[in-house]
Amino acid sequence: MKRILLGLLAFVLVVGALVFALAPAAAKQYRLWRDAKAVEDYRNAVDALDTLECGKLLTQARDYNATLRRAELWDAFSEADADGDAESEVLDMDDRGVIAVLEIPKLGVTLPVYRGNSQAALERGAVHLSGTSLPVGGAGTHCVLAGQGGGRFSDPLNGLNRLIDGDCFTVETLQDALTYEVQSLEAVWPEALESEPIVPEADDCTLMTSISEDGKPLRLLVRARRVAKRSVPLDDDTQLLPGWAARMIFAAPIVLAGLVLLALIEWLRRASKRRKLKRMRL
Repeated sequence: MKRILLGLLAFVLVVGALVFALAPAAAKQYRLWRDAKAVEDYRNAVDALDTLECGKLLTQARDYNATLRRAELWDAFSEADADGDAESEVLDMDDRGVIAVLEIPKLGVTLPVYRGNSQAALERGAVHLSGTSLPVGGAGTHCVLAGQGGGRFSDPLNGLNRLIDGDCFTVETLQDALTYEVQSLEAVWPEALESEPIVPEADDCTLMTSISEDGKPLRLLVRARRVAKRSVPLDDDTQLLPGWAARMIFAAPIVLAGLVLLALIEWLRRASKRRKLKRMRL
C-alpha cells in the first residue's frame, strides 16, 4: 500500500509540474485565440453593413466628437465605468462590446477595443476611455485607449514601453483603418491624470497602461498623432502559434500524464506478480 501511495504522489507531482510549466504558454495562446475570435466577429459585423448604414454610424460618432473640447483623462485602472458613455454604443454593432480593433505592429498585438472599462473588459483587451473622442478619427479629436500592461496571464498591452518616437499603430473602426505615429511617452501618477484640451486641427490618440516604479503604480501614456497610412509587418515572435503547436501545448500534459500513469500501472502489475511468485515459492 505504501508503494502505491508513493507512486500516486509521484504521478501527482509530475502532472503538477507539467501544468505549472505549461500554464503560462497555454494561457497566452488562449488569450490570443480569444482576441482573434473577437476581432474576427467584429470585422464580420462590419462586412455585413451596407455603405449607407456605415456612413450613418460614422456621422453619428463624428457629430459626438465635434461636441468635445477636452479629452477627459482619468484612471481606468481604479475607477469603474462598466457601460461606457452612451455615445460609444453606436459603434457596438453586434452588442458584444467591441467598437474597434487596435494593432501595434512592433509588439505583434491585435486587440479588440471594448466600450466601458470594467475589469473584465480590461483583461480581455483595450477599452475606450469615456469622455474622450470616439475612435473614428478626424480633425479636432483625441481618443484614449487603455489596457492592462502586466500580469502573468492577462497582459494585452504588455511591452507598451518598448515603443519609441516614430513607431506606428493603427485603430480600425468600421471600414476605416487610422494610422498613428508615436510622438512621446510619459509616465504619470494616477492622481495626476486630468483633462486635456483637444487640439483643433489634430487627430490624436493616446494609449494608456499601468506600470510600476519601486512598487508604486504609474500610468504610462503613449501619445500619438495620425499620419498617412504606413505598412509595417507584425513581429513574428509574438504571433499566434500554428494550430498544431497550440494543440501540442494543451495536449502535452495529458499525454505525459497518461504515460506516467501507464508506467505506474505496469510497475504495480509487475510488483503484484512478483509478490504472487514469492508466495508460491513459499
